[in-house]
Amino acid sequence: MAQQPRELAAMESAQQFFGAELRHWRLLRKMSLNQLGGITHDSGSLIGKVEKAERRPGQDFAQRMDEALKTGGVLRRMWADMNLPASQADSTVPLVADEPNAPWAGCDVFDPVREWLDETVPVFATGENHRRVGTADIEVMWSMCDVFSNADHHLGGGYARATLARFLDDVVGPALRGSHDGRTAPELYAVAARLCDLSGFMCFDSARQGMGQRYFRQALRLAKASGNAALGAHILTDMSMQAHYLDRTKEALWFGTAAVRAAEQSGSPSTAARCNALLARAHALNRDAAAGAQAMSEAERRLNRARPDDEPDWIRFFTERQLTAEFMYVAHDGRHAADVQQRAPLVLADSVGMERRQVLVAATLAASYVPESDGATVKGVEIEQACHVLRDTMRAARGLTSARGIESINIVRRRLAPYADLAIVQQVENEFQTTVALVG
Repeated sequence: MAQQPRELAAMESAQQFFGAELRHWRLLRKMSLNQLGGITHDSGSLIGKVEKAERRPGQDFAQRMDEALKTGGVLRRMWADMNLPASQADSTVPLVADEPNAPWAGCDVFDPVREWLDETVPVFATGENHRRVGTADIEVMWSMCDVFSNADHHLGGGYARATLARFLDDVVGPALRGSHDGRTAPELYAVAARLCDLSGFMCFDSARQGMGQRYFRQALRLAKASGNAALGAHILTDMSMQAHYLDRTKEALWFGTAAVRAAEQSGSPSTAARCNALLARAHALNRDAAAGAQAMSEAERRLNRARPDDEPDWIRFFTERQLTAEFMYVAHDGRHAADVQQRAPLVLADSVGMERRQVLVAATLAASYVPESDGATVKGVEIEQACHVLRDTMRAARGLTSARGIESINIVRRRLAPYADLAIVQQVENEFQTTVALVG
């Protein structure tokens, strides 16, 4: 009986992403920590600490591991991306002054929901420069929201993250500190909130969780200053998604519940639908099937009432096909493999041109055939199904700059590692190495 190793979290930081990939290659080559260390002249304890992100690897270490494990340079490429100079990795923006590799923090450190619910309206300093902000400036910023959102949806958060950071630094920050009248201020705060929300999501998608969390928090403050409840609900839902992805059940439920309450005041049925769908994911993560089913039923009811032309631009992507995807994700979290396998092909058929979405959905489908080890043996036909799905999605994954998307594939690769002797598993590994650009 093939025993599958306990999975390592790989999305909280680029360092954890590196460690999880190192462990994958070591298990693929069927080496113990000490056996690998004997080849590279490193202690097995050191290698284990790097795998668990307790020690930061050096460039020489990455090179030694590549040579010993015959990875084709995978770990060196990941190390290089992980260690980009700050000027290349993230611009330091006045709106969010923080370390690019700051860790994600739970609500015991700070609670943005309480800030959102507090009656105090955030105040931002104005008149610090001679910039006069008018309608034309705000229209340009809204148009840039569409540009950055489209780039993120297609190729992932890493594609335009640094560019958006510079836009926030060079354009949005000075505009907020400029001069504007009372009629302009709400729209300016709203568009700035949307751009910060996009930046937060791109950081989240790029495994820069602490930085993303801080962008989300600033986005929420700006949304509150603008008085835009629909946008606030949308941001809270993005925060719930991030917490859910990091397996932080308490925060996922807390943000998700707050998002639903905000959406009820927003007058946007599509926003309410998305908020309920993501709350259902949080309930599924919490193993509360009844609450999850109730939230999904409410999401479906709300979406049936939506009129796309009356909805904000940022929520119009949430259509019936996206709701189907949410049903699939809830089924995945609830470990209902048959439901995943029923819904995933429908979502994939309607995701042409949306590379990240194709990868996330396909990886979720593949994972349903090789679930996390519960002591049962995975059948050969299920391994073949998982491998076929992964191979079919490699084209969409080519050039993807989403650590979240690549990690969804890596989860399945790690689950397939105990079956590395099978030809079809080896084909998946070869295909991955020759077609997919690894990101950190």
